[in-house]
Amino acid sequence: MPTDFLGLDWAFMLEILPRLLEATLVTIEISFLAVIFGTLAGVVFGSLRVIGPRPVQRIIQAVVDFIRGVPQLIIILIVFYVLPNFGIVFDEFWTGVIALTIIAAGYVVEIVRAAVESVDRGQMEAALSIGMPPRMAFIQIILPQAARRMIPSITNELANTVKNSALLSVIAVNELMKIGYGMINRYFLVFEVLIQLTVLYLLTIGFLLWVSNYLENRVFAFGGAMGLRQEAR
Repeated sequence: MPTDFLGLDWAFMLEILPRLLEATLVTIEISFLAVIFGTLAGVVFGSLRVIGPRPVQRIIQAVVDFIRGVPQLIIILIVFYVLPNFGIVFDEFWTGVIALTIIAAGYVVEIVRAAVESVDRGQMEAALSIGMPPRMAFIQIILPQAARRMIPSITNELANTVKNSALLSVIAVNELMKIGYGMINRYFLVFEVLIQLTVLYLLTIGFLLWVSNYLENRVFAFGGAMGLRQEAR
């Protein structure tokens, strides 16, 4: 294949591919940690948003409204520039993880709340009527039924987390977008770099979607089976 096939410098693309793959691993590491921490925090605070004391519910809702109401870049800059004034200092990598965790958690809280509230209230009433404590009823009865309903929305948010990682370039995190943008400024070969950036982002997000479909159709398939049995009755 000629090096200028389709008007692209393929030799250059092969030359920079290892560096872009290295940056992709950084993006995946940051996104993976943010997804795990954000989902855990979202489930905890989303549950408290539903069953917690009223003051706690209001505080959580106020924080969520703030996170959802400002650009994601503002959250990143707050973590990077404001927290050090209070003696809380992280390097660029962990600043990215924490900022994306906060952003993801803010959206997951609402996903969890909506999924929990979509479960028939009769389920909770039935559990309480047999003497089950409210917290146990929520964890063992309501949350498992809501879990499968959360998967598609949470997956969408996880894909957004990967895309939001591109914003970390403003705080010098060596993730995929920063490295790609640096190569564009250095070599002035825009299309070659953009094509590889696009493909690498699509592959990363495509993998997340595959994992989501697997979880929804295999791991949490019991939710659909329960729904079918209830409809049959």
